[in-house]
Amino acid sequence: MENTRTLPRLVDIRIPGWSTPRLCYARELDLRVGYKVVVATEVGEFVGRVALTPRRREAYTEPYDIVRLVTEEDAREDDQNRERGREIRTEAQKLARDYGVEKVQFIGCDVSLDGYYVEVKYQTDEQNPNLDPVKEGLERLYDAQIALRRFRFIERSGDASGCDTCGLPLCCATWSGARSMGPVNVRLAKQQGVTPNEKVMGCCGEVKCCVRYEHDVYKEFKERAPFKNSTVRLGEREGKVVDYSMVKDSVFVRFGPTRAEQELVPLGRLARDNPGVIPADPEEWQETPEASQHPDS
Repeated sequence: MENTRTLPRLVDIRIPGWSTPRLCYARELDLRVGYKVVVATEVGEFVGRVALTPRRREAYTEPYDIVRLVTEEDAREDDQNRERGREIRTEAQKLARDYGVEKVQFIGCDVSLDGYYVEVKYQTDEQNPNLDPVKEGLERLYDAQIALRRFRFIERSGDASGCDTCGLPLCCATWSGARSMGPVNVRLAKQQGVTPNEKVMGCCGEVKCCVRYEHDVYKEFKERAPFKNSTVRLGEREGKVVDYSMVKDSVFVRFGPTRAEQELVPLGRLARDNPGVIPADPEEWQETPEASQHPDS
C-alpha cells in the first residue's frame, strides 16, 4: 500500500463562476472549509473558497497553485472586479443588440484579479451564433482578453450549488472531480439496471453524477459474469441468467419456469462449470456447491 505521506496534499477550491471546484496544491497552508485564497490558473489569478478539507491523495488532473490566503487588498480588488463584470455583461448585451445578434442572453462575467482576463458567459438555443462582433467590441472598450463561453443549465446548477435528494451538497458544487470522469447519461443508468426516473435524475435535469462514479465497477463485473439470458450450468442443473447482483458478486439464475425456482448464485460457484466466468476473489472458486440463497429469503 502506497504511503500517503508521499502523496501531495490537495484541496478543492471553488472559484465563483467556474462550474466545478478546481484541484489545487494545499502545501502546508492552514486551509479550512470557507477560507478564501488566491489561485493561479492558466488565464490569471482568481479568488476562490475552500470547498473540501485538504488531504493527501492522488491527483487525477494537474492541480493549480495557491498563491496566498486572501488579503484585504485582494478582497477590495475582487469586489471592484465584480462591479466591472456587471458593467461588461450589460455592455455585451448592448453590442449584441447593435449588431443584430438574436436569441443570446449574457448571464455572467468573471474577471481575473489583475483585470486582464474576462470570461463572459451566455445562454442561447442557437447552434453557432456569430459573437465575433461582441468579442471584438468588448476588447476595444476594456483593453482586456475577452473569452465568451456558453453556459449550459447543468453548469448553472453546479454554480448555484444546493443539496440533492440524498441530503448532501451537490457533488458538482463541492468536488473538483465531479465531471472529470466523463459524461453522465441515461445509457449509463440502463447499463447498471436502473430505470431512469426522478430518483436518479439530478436537479440539473441530467442523470446524477454518482451513477457515473459506479459505472466502471459495473463494467468490470459484467466482463466477469455470464450474459443475461444466457444458459449456465451448476453441477447437474442448467438455468438461465435473469439478473445481476454486483454487490454480492453473484447472478440470479432461474432453474425452472417459475420465479420460485430462481436462485442467487455467486460467480465462484459458477466458475467451475462455466468457462469465462471469473469471481472477484480467486479464492471463491468452489469445488462443491453450497446452499443457494433465494432472492425472496
